[in-house]
This record gives sequence, C-alpha cells and structure tokens, in this order.
Amino acid sequence: MPTKNRLSTLLLLLPGAGFIFLFLAAAIFMTVLQSLGFFSLTQESRFTFDYWRNLFDRQVIDSFLFSLKVGVGSSFGTLLFSYPLALFMRKKFFGRKPLGSMLKIPLFVPALVAAFLIINLIAYHGMLNHILMALGIIKEPLRMLRDKFGWVVLFIQIWKNLPFQLLIISASLETIQTDIEDAARNLGANKLALVRYIIFPLSIPGILVAVILVFIKTFGDFAITSVAGPIYPVSISVRMYAAANMFQEWNRAAGIGVVIIVTALLFVWLYSRLAKMMQGQK
Repeated sequence: MPTKNRLSTLLLLLPGAGFIFLFLAAAIFMTVLQSLGFFSLTQESRFTFDYWRNLFDRQVIDSFLFSLKVGVGSSFGTLLFSYPLALFMRKKFFGRKPLGSMLKIPLFVPALVAAFLIINLIAYHGMLNHILMALGIIKEPLRMLRDKFGWVVLFIQIWKNLPFQLLIISASLETIQTDIEDAARNLGANKLALVRYIIFPLSIPGILVAVILVFIKTFGDFAITSVAGPIYPVSISVRMYAAANMFQEWNRAAGIGVVIIVTALLFVWLYSRLAKMMQGQK
C-alpha cells in the first residue's frame, strides 16, 4: 500500500481509535498507580505494595474464584446453546424470522432488570414454586435464591448472553461457502461429519470471539451477581464496589480492578492459543 494511502487510512481511524485508546490507557494507567498508593482519595499518597498484599486474603481469593467460575461457566455454557441454535437457524423454515426476533429479546433487557425478572420467577413465593406445588410435584416451596454455587447467576447470564453469542456465531457461519458443504456431501459426508470436519473448524474464529466477549462481560459483572449472587462469596466486582464505597479503600479497590483487567487479558491470550492449536497453527 502506498505511503499516502496508509497515511489517509491512519487519519480516518485516528478520531475513533484514538479516542478509545486515550481514555482506556489513561484509566488503566491511573488504576495501576492508585493500586500502588498514588492518587489516594482518603489518605496521603505514597508508594507502597501494602494494597496488593492485602488482596491475598481468603475473602478476595474466594471472590476471584467465584467470578472466574461464573465467567468460564457462562461463556461455555452459553456456547452449548448458541452454537446448535446458530446451526439450526441457518436453515430456511416457516417462522424463522419471528423465532429469530424472539431470541433477540434478552439483548434489549438490561442486566439488572433481567436479574429481577428471574428472581421473581424462582423466588420462594415465586411463580415457579406456585406452579410446581399446583401440579403436586413439590409439597412446599423450594429455596433457589442465593445458592452458594451460583446456579441462578449462571442461568441468568446464559439467558442474557445467548442472543449476543448467537449473533456472532451466526455471522461466522454465514461466511462459510456453501460450495464446500456441497462438495463434502457429494463425497459422502453425512450431517454429523459435515459439522465436525467442515463447519466447526471454519467457525472457530467466530466461536473464539463469542466466548471471549461473554467471559469479559460476565467475569466483571456487577448487576446480576449483586442481586442474584450468593451471600458468600460475593463476586470480585461486588467486592471492589464494597471496598471503594463502603469502606473507602479506594487503593485496594484499584488493585482489585487491575486483577480483573489482567485476568481478562490472560483469558483472551490462553483461549486464543488454544483456538490456534485446534486449527493446527503454532
């Protein structure tokens, strides 16, 4: 590409990309410095590793592991539903458009509203318990909220992120040329072999993006875990909020924020390496 064209492209990208990079880099830089004792809002600024040492207590570790479980479980749990749905939605059938529109409904529901909707459904005196008791399946209401494992949080996250992942994977499947599938059928490949050896390997880049984006959203989620999460352990984002607003430990909260950012970056790197290994690349 000629130098003039490269310069023109750079100038076109600079307003949008520069705006994002500037504020993102500034926010991360300030967060890192604040975790080291600078720019303290409650006490004198000084360089120290004390805030990082305080992160290695049992409560923070439990919160980190819980958020990691929710992030990994939500991203891959959503994939178990979104990928078969994306394959099914490739076909042309009656009612395809209305079904596609219904599947997109969770996209327009805010996370906090989604959490309250599900809570009202599965609460001790919620609709689900009333239905089960009316059918005679149970004799008394079940307690399904605030479970220690976080099944309710996983359920809400999967429901909320299903259409998001579905759109990404569907777009990836649309790029697969039908000529390749026709050639495989002519050579005797059945539907299972077609998906396993043709469609799935070619859709790995889309799966990679979908899983990574859902992990980043769910690992650092605050709205759903604060409303539907267990009493202990709370999510890492809820602990960060409590450190900053309840205990006024802004430097400690900044350290937790750095942990969230670094964990997301490490997940992106590890999963990218895994995806390349599956595609036979080094």
